[in-house]
Amino acid sequence: LQDQLAPSFDVPDLVASAKVLGLFVTWQLPEAKLRGCIGTFRPVKLEGALADFALQSSLADRRFRPVALEEVPLLSCRVSVLHSFEPCQDAYDWEIGTHGVRIDFTVVASRLCPCSATLYSATFLPEVMVEHGMSHEVAIGKLVRKAGYRGRCDDGLIESIDATRFQSSIKEVSYDDVAGRLSGCLT
Repeated sequence: LQDQLAPSFDVPDLVASAKVLGLFVTWQLPEAKLRGCIGTFRPVKLEGALADFALQSSLADRRFRPVALEEVPLLSCRVSVLHSFEPCQDAYDWEIGTHGVRIDFTVVASRLCPCSATLYSATFLPEVMVEHGMSHEVAIGKLVRKAGYRGRCDDGLIESIDATRFQSSIKEVSYDDVAGRLSGCLT
């Protein structure tokens, strides 16, 4: 490939330079086995952020070892462009199959020292609850654990959660799709 011209995927300049409200890149092996997922809720330019998060999610997601070269032909890449952010009335004010959810909550370390508090945050993209058959209650419980909180997940904690719902537009591409496009460009 060193002597070949870089293939063009004909992404219009307007799309590449577009700002999106949030973006996540997810890598999966067959049977939806997660290998990495990293993104942001901050507005970013699609062009640069897509490359950055593709690398970060494949090599730097702390939950997984970096993707190995021999895994690459088995991978699919899902890009989720986030939109339609809305504050939830409570932790359960979102629809499974439509919304993703981000939770934020603060836990005071001790009643004796209320100035010492820890902020927790976690997110599930809209497809996660569907793929894993989660109810609202199960999803919120798993998000609390994903955020790193190890205390009791009781009604008081659930009531303290600030939740934001959002939607996403998804494009998924397999290695075979990309390899086919590349081979067409190189012949």
